[in-house]
Amino acid sequence: MSTLFSTLDISKLIIVLVLTIVPSILIFSLILYSDRKSKEPLLMILICVFSGAFTICLSLVLDKLIIKYNLVGGAGLVMNSNSYSVYKILLLAAAEEYSKLLILYLFLFKNKSYDDIFDGFVYSSITALSFSLVETFIYVFNESTYADMSSLAVLRNFTAIPLHLVCGISMGYFISLEKFSKFRSKKLLNMFFALLVPTTIHTVYNVFFSMVSLTDNSILSVLVIILFVLSVYFVGFVFILKTNMLNKVFISNSIYPKGKQYLMTKEEFIYKNLRRFSWYQMLIIKIFIL
Repeated sequence: MSTLFSTLDISKLIIVLVLTIVPSILIFSLILYSDRKSKEPLLMILICVFSGAFTICLSLVLDKLIIKYNLVGGAGLVMNSNSYSVYKILLLAAAEEYSKLLILYLFLFKNKSYDDIFDGFVYSSITALSFSLVETFIYVFNESTYADMSSLAVLRNFTAIPLHLVCGISMGYFISLEKFSKFRSKKLLNMFFALLVPTTIHTVYNVFFSMVSLTDNSILSVLVIILFVLSVYFVGFVFILKTNMLNKVFISNSIYPKGKQYLMTKEEFIYKNLRRFSWYQMLIIKIFIL
């Protein structure tokens, strides 16, 4: 990489940096804009923004452990550690999604600022976006030429970054279902889905691109790739709509649709948190706050 920086002039370096970073900044701005009516604390946003480096490192450690202990060969679906099977891709995708979920659970999930269903979308999406940006930066600046760097940056802006974002959106949806569930069984089930669904999306995506050649310029291949990528976008859009709909019900203390009536309304959520205080603390809160 040092040789690359010495041979790449400043104008080309700036172009590569813009292509790598600016699209993610625009998406980040859209996420914050979508939550403008109930802005999150700066500290919570910064945790999400700077989580990328940690989640990348953690996922790399998990990847190394998976390969070191030959977990990729445990199901008899691979011949060696360099071959790619559905089983291997599944484990590596699970390692990345688990890293993101761990950040959410350890640093964001229990925070008092996480006080509505839409917050799960905000925190999880920014965490996933941070992960994908760091990953893209690593891949782009490991290329040897300006043409390869710029083309890879553009390609990932339309493929890998949206993929991670969609995984984050789906994870945020189920994380919120877990947090605002009234029953322990539903909490456990939704926490399981918070890992399973993003991992499945990630695995399907990786399997698809391991089978399809991006160098094939035939019209049919290009159309197949475009349709597949658009279908990933569509999945993310559906989860955004579902999250937003449930959040409106939560805030208005209305009745949830069938199948989601195990969720707390805002009044129930506030009351649950008030029960943590003693009777005189509750009295003070009700007088001066409620």
